[in-house]
Amino acid sequence: MPWCPKCRAEYREGVIRCSTCDVPLVDTLPEYTAEPQQETALPDGMTKPIAVFTAANRLEAETVCELLRTQGITVLDRPAAFRQIQAYAEADARFGVEILVDAADTARARVLIDEMKAGLQEQPPDEEELARLAEEQALEMPAQQAEDDASFRLLPVVAAVIAAALVLLYFVTNRM
Repeated sequence: MPWCPKCRAEYREGVIRCSTCDVPLVDTLPEYTAEPQQETALPDGMTKPIAVFTAANRLEAETVCELLRTQGITVLDRPAAFRQIQAYAEADARFGVEILVDAADTARARVLIDEMKAGLQEQPPDEEELARLAEEQALEMPAQQAEDDASFRLLPVVAAVIAAALVLLYFVTNRM
């Protein structure tokens, strides 16, 4: 049986080219070798990344990253693996974010994160402070122009087609 050397699909006798890869088929497949995985590009100053915190959502991750950056610690964030999200109390699997720092900064980063969490537990921000911060952030963001949604423009057309189909169906079923 001929085989595709690229996608490793098996073909029936008489076929000479792979329909997917467009390469000539071979009688026997070469030994499978896994392609090396691409490594994540590390930021400058980071040689050995170590996970120090898993945030429940993007907002928490950005807060922790900003804290660490202000202290001169190089930070990398990435989506958390599912098993890590499950281990994190009340984490939403869609938004878990893992925070990584260089191995040399691990201890200092963990101390800073623990201090931040302790400070929030002692004195949680009140609703007025949160509203003020949200308003400040909204003012800092550039105004975005509203865009027309094409689906709303097509809504009358779709409704007309459905109505015509229902009328046609009514007349066809009443003729029988």
